[in-house]
Amino acid sequence: MKIDLENLFAQKIVSGINLFTGAGFSVLPSPSGDKLPTGKEFCEEVITKFNLQDISADKGLSYISEFCPDQEYQDFLRERFTVHSYNPLYDQINKINMRTYVTTNIDNIIRLVMDKSTKYYLKSICEYGASMNGENELSFIPLHGDVANSGKLYFGLFDLVTVDKNNADLFEQMFGQLVKQPILFWGYSFQDKGVLSVVKRLIEQGNNEIWVQFLPEEQDAIKLFRSKGCHIIEANTLSLLQWIQDNINITIEDNASDLIEDTRLDKYRIPTISKIASIPQSEYYQQGNTGWHPVLADVPYERKIVSEIENAAISKKNVVLSGCRFSGKTTILMQLARKVNCRNKFYVDGISKAEAEFILNIIGNESAWIFFNNFTDDIFAYNCFAKRDNIFLVGTAEEYHFETVKHLIDRELTYKIFNCSEITKDEARHIYNKIPAGLRKSIFKYKDNDDEKFSMLELVAQNVVGVFAKKHISQMINAVSREDDNMFTAIILASYLSEYGSALSYANISTILDINVYPDAIKLINKVKDYLRTFDLHLDNDESYQDYFVLRSKLFAYNAKNILLEEHKNKFASVVKLFTLRESRYGIARYNVFRRKAYDAQLFSELFTKDEAISLYKFLYKIENSPYTLQQLALCLANFHDYQNAFLCIDKAISEMPNNFSFKNSQAIIMFEANKMLLSAEAVEHMRFAMETLRICYNDDKRKIYHAQKFSEFAIYFYEKHKCADYLEEAQHWLFEMSNQSEGVSRYTNKLKEKLSSIISTL
Repeated sequence: MKIDLENLFAQKIVSGINLFTGAGFSVLPSPSGDKLPTGKEFCEEVITKFNLQDISADKGLSYISEFCPDQEYQDFLRERFTVHSYNPLYDQINKINMRTYVTTNIDNIIRLVMDKSTKYYLKSICEYGASMNGENELSFIPLHGDVANSGKLYFGLFDLVTVDKNNADLFEQMFGQLVKQPILFWGYSFQDKGVLSVVKRLIEQGNNEIWVQFLPEEQDAIKLFRSKGCHIIEANTLSLLQWIQDNINITIEDNASDLIEDTRLDKYRIPTISKIASIPQSEYYQQGNTGWHPVLADVPYERKIVSEIENAAISKKNVVLSGCRFSGKTTILMQLARKVNCRNKFYVDGISKAEAEFILNIIGNESAWIFFNNFTDDIFAYNCFAKRDNIFLVGTAEEYHFETVKHLIDRELTYKIFNCSEITKDEARHIYNKIPAGLRKSIFKYKDNDDEKFSMLELVAQNVVGVFAKKHISQMINAVSREDDNMFTAIILASYLSEYGSALSYANISTILDINVYPDAIKLINKVKDYLRTFDLHLDNDESYQDYFVLRSKLFAYNAKNILLEEHKNKFASVVKLFTLRESRYGIARYNVFRRKAYDAQLFSELFTKDEAISLYKFLYKIENSPYTLQQLALCLANFHDYQNAFLCIDKAISEMPNNFSFKNSQAIIMFEANKMLLSAEAVEHMRFAMETLRICYNDDKRKIYHAQKFSEFAIYFYEKHKCADYLEEAQHWLFEMSNQSEGVSRYTNKLKEKLSSIISTL
């Protein structure tokens, strides 16, 4: 017996799931051995009863039924499918938390089970009309009729073809009930076109919580429904009922936990749609504005990874969701936060350790889920949550940032990693279909070859109309640069700060332009807000800091930085330089996050001349006296090919922190890069020394993947340029070792593995 996402399925059984049963459900014998006939057995009974000897039982029941006298056949169906006793295992159904029970069976087994229930009473929609979802009411929808009801029983070929049309209202009501909760299809063969059309609609609605039970030998059906995003249960009715008996307890732990009503936690609670500002769907798709409104309004398609993460979090407690920029991490986290069935659930974004401890002090020992966006902003805050047994933790992080800090996660903590960067073609098609017709391009596009990256960024760029493409942003930036230099400066600064995790304040504008906060800086920011609004862009108050502003469109900030580098480099450089020299770190929002990103060696080497970069890094080092500043200066100098001074800087950083493997890694990179273009024996010896340094880093450092990647890059270079294969197998072994230890393997790691395997196979 196999159950996809077994932990999540178990939780849904007790927290809420709709049940849809077919003939395969009603197969177990009663204690006396009586049982309902199989399809072929009943065909033979009908042939004998109505003297249809000239018709083969192989034709099937729907065909044979058409040759029977209608009323007599209806009476015979009622008599044959009315059960007087049933297998006691069916009582396990009472453990399932249901709101709707749909069936194509006509027997009364479920009625007998519910007659003994202290949890539900059955309310047939055919007898009593629409369900009002009373607390103990189980809405019952018998699609083909019910032996306990005087209505028609649908079994004939022509009946089954038209049943969904004759009962169109019933099928529509069924869809409305099923779409509200997870669904289990049990013992159903999906032969009815009407039911299949409903299933198709449910999948198109983005319902990723559909479980379908099949017999293990039904591999074709299993493959088909799994490709549609359904979760598969390989079991027969007996084994599935026994699994419920052995694994499901009636008590729901989360509901047993007290609701924490402390108002100090209100800012972290998952909001309701009525309490948040409405955001047009276009902003989500065209501008990359991920907020609560589109998620709560069910705008984006729910990817299957949402259910996979929930399944893992239930048992492993701590989960990490990593991905590249614009891979949909925040959307996935919010969708999960919305749907998790827990009384206490809280959403936090890049908070500090102190704030995490504050939240935990209020939560106390109550069970709670924490959804932690951008947790790498303070890994020690993540540790605080992860250590607590009563906290279920799901955090998101960019791949690179997670790799650089994951060694700081407490050694005794266990966690499971998911990566959401890559989107399969099937899932990309589902996402495309969910995009409103007016926003999506007429032809669906996917990557041209397997080597291409295809994340949400690529999907949106290729399939959504009116996306903030670089061309449009370039036109807007060029226009404002000609019209108003102060406003241009403000937009540059807003883009720079938003892109690197901070926010723009009136004081920031005042400092960089040397103007008064009131009224000049305030008037300028209001002018910028009005200008951006004409392009359907928004500079809004940051939720955490009332007097700070962030660009709502992440896509704009991301593209604006690149356009400024390409087309307005001198102006961009002057703004960043002025801000770095004039603004105190105490005036920069989220400085702990900003300083790790905004002074990056790659950015500074692209933006400034070598002398300008050196001057700025020396200024920053004087202020904070941090060896990490020396590291960035060293890497920046290496980018300018000044390896001698780069080596001196990284050597000084190592002298201040001798056991820092990140510094040693940088030293190895600088040494290798400095010598790889030289063909002398001495240069090769220095490169070998760099490889030995990386080997030491890998063996002694917790952050192994970062060292393994560089070692692999250099091993490939050694082979391709110097025909030296000394390091290839070791590099390959490290990468496979890392991949086996982690389920969140990056695309780049996989490419290195493929390259190494390809080379080694030719040796």
